Amino acid sequence: MPSVFDRLEQDWERFADQRPCAELADLCDKVGASSLGELIQRVRAASLVQSDAILAFLAERAPSSDCAARAMLQLLMPGACRLASSWWALGDAEERAAAAVAAVYRRIRTYPIERRPTKIAANILLDAGQDLWRAAKKASRDAAHVISVDPQAMPLNAGEEEPHPAEVLAEVLDDAVADGLISAGDAELITATRIEGRRMADLAAERGAKLRTLQWRRQMAEAALAGTGSAA
Repeated sequence: MPSVFDRLEQDWERFADQRPCAELADLCDKVGASSLGELIQRVRAASLVQSDAILAFLAERAPSSDCAARAMLQLLMPGACRLASSWWALGDAEERAAAAVAAVYRRIRTYPIERRPTKIAANILLDAGQDLWRAAKKASRDAAHVISVDPQAMPLNAGEEEPHPAEVLAEVLDDAVADGLISAGDAELITATRIEGRRMADLAAERGAKLRTLQWRRQMAEAALAGTGSAA
């Protein structure tokens, strides 16, 4: 039986060849995309700054446009898959997948673009992760700790509002860039792979870079963070 993510991919195949909806026609013309599928390809091949600008365009329209919201969900599918693998307390694989997709989609439809105009993909996934953590905590109310694949994601005290680990990492990266510890590019690389759940090989292909080079850059940046105690 196809999984939630398989069904969404099959659903997207029907959308991909369609002409852009009225809400996205100007955007598609601007980036040279003749279909929704091409639009997604353009975003994934763009630089992080360029893709964030396109996501901002989509986020402005997502509350009222099913087409824009669906395009954003497709772009954030790797991150949704990552979230679905984390929270065992929410049920089996299918239940976790459904919960993750619902959380991401809900955040897409309600994203406050005026207050948070940049790092849109990371922000949505962080917010969805917080929602899933709260749902897992509620499901495990009688347990001492929320059950999670990642031990660092478990709150130290079931009665306290602990921040999601990805949110902590995002703050650490912002501070590290501000302090000159790592470059903004390396912070974006860590955000894309550690928070948004994107594959390093895909990033290398999009940027025309060598996979080992990106792996080395991330390793060096994370080592710099660890050396200050920030990654603890």
